[in-house]
Amino acid sequence: MKSRTLLLYSGGLDTSVMIKWLQDQLNCDVVTLTLDIGQEKNNLNEIALKAKQLGATDTITRDVRDIFSEAYISKAIMSDALYEGKYPLSTSLARPLMAKEAVEVANLTGCDTIVHGSTGKGNDQVRFEVSIRALDDSIKVIAPVRDMNMNRDEEIEYAARNGIEIPYGGKYSVDENLWGRSVEGSTIEDITREVPFDAFKWVVPPEKASDSPEKISLLFEKGVPAGLNDTRMSLTDVISSLNRIAGMNGIGAIEMMEDRVVGIKSHEFYECPAALTILAAHNYLASAVLNRKELSAKSAMDGYFSDFVYSGLWFDPVMDHIGSFEESINSSLTGTVSMKLYKGNIIPAGVDSSNSLYDISMSSYGRNQSFDQGKAPGFIYIFGNETRLTRSARNRMVQQAEIRA
Repeated sequence: MKSRTLLLYSGGLDTSVMIKWLQDQLNCDVVTLTLDIGQEKNNLNEIALKAKQLGATDTITRDVRDIFSEAYISKAIMSDALYEGKYPLSTSLARPLMAKEAVEVANLTGCDTIVHGSTGKGNDQVRFEVSIRALDDSIKVIAPVRDMNMNRDEEIEYAARNGIEIPYGGKYSVDENLWGRSVEGSTIEDITREVPFDAFKWVVPPEKASDSPEKISLLFEKGVPAGLNDTRMSLTDVISSLNRIAGMNGIGAIEMMEDRVVGIKSHEFYECPAALTILAAHNYLASAVLNRKELSAKSAMDGYFSDFVYSGLWFDPVMDHIGSFEESINSSLTGTVSMKLYKGNIIPAGVDSSNSLYDISMSSYGRNQSFDQGKAPGFIYIFGNETRLTRSARNRMVQQAEIRA
């Protein structure tokens, strides 16, 4: 009896090559699992049919968009998650969900091995394998592209020899989900050149965007979007709508030098229109509601969250503690944030929250100010006491050293 292997299947080059390779090299039955996590115009039926045509024994598809939004993206929003200050972790966030679904399906279908299409140079191999083994250490995990030490050109040649159709003609490696789109390969790897126009899909280049700004409003409840433009809707629908609206206004293109887990610098291009817009609004709301100490502590915890997610450690127990902190500190982040989207810029246009700490009578320089300026000198004296005393002591040390010399 042949062994059964579960392949995380996207329909792209890497995983399409895997179906054929697993049959030829391991002589096993291949079960494919395809997850709808918000890929643009994703046709699950066509992907399943392609897997069948390539020899898959069984094909399984699942729509997990709402799970992705509510259990993963929501936590990233509450944590203002940006790896190295730029990348909203779109691909990174999806991997633990995919690993969790793969483990569940493997156990249901009697598969003792899970296969993914990652290379040995990237981060996904870490994310998949650490997550799968944290959930079920009895399942074997293999990555044929990595284990065969195949490069992309060799994969394309293998696909051509075996009649395997590949998207984009193999020019780009593309990963899409609800939270963003990543594009790698071809001339993007040349850091002396700008990202080519044909790599853009979700974002209108800013110079081609509308000459008129578009105003939007986002309703947050406990740190999570609950409505857009005065209409309540699910988080999934908010993100889907903003990917279109913000993308049309030139928002969301991210070009960066990125430090991978494996120690390699990579030149990356992402399109994350909704992610950048929502995170900007969330950050602005937090700046109005949280005090300076809260913001400082949150910034530190946000950094931990981003680094752990990027590094594939979603299921490490420390993430439970980080999550508890973020849920607590977001409990007061309820309100509406207005923004103007204009040629790649996200411009704050007002925040309204009953929990805001902003008091115009305290902040104003006008006639109706309530701040008692007469108390400032005493505050300054006490506030500066440590600095004054320390500097005085250091000056005495210098003077004594000069006398001895």
